[in-house]
Amino acid sequence: FEFFGGSESLRSYWKMYLPKVLLLIYVVDSADHARLPVAKQLLHQLIQNNSTLPVVVLANKQDLEGAYCITDIHDALALSDIGDERKLFLIGTHVTEDGSEISSSMKDAKELIAQLVLETQ
Repeated sequence: FEFFGGSESLRSYWKMYLPKVLLLIYVVDSADHARLPVAKQLLHQLIQNNSTLPVVVLANKQDLEGAYCITDIHDALALSDIGDERKLFLIGTHVTEDGSEISSSMKDAKELIAQLVLETQ
């Protein structure tokens, strides 16, 4: 597994590792409305050359006031436009501040990711 942040300084590394990945897990901040257009653009760029790469989008911070709901995230990221050939999942998540509680959505996401990795090997 390789994990890369989304800051501009790290984005240049994405293209080096993307051809080797079995599954893309893309995390967005559901409460940061202003950055969703950039998140959309970057996601679409990442997957444009691989029409079958499975994608799991984690819409994080669903517990915050003002967070976009799943349907709003789906629309903001234009997930309908990224191809019918790929497996695509959108899951709303949140993590408690102290990490003491793991939400059921995070458990579901973990199980889904494990299953997708098994299927792609």
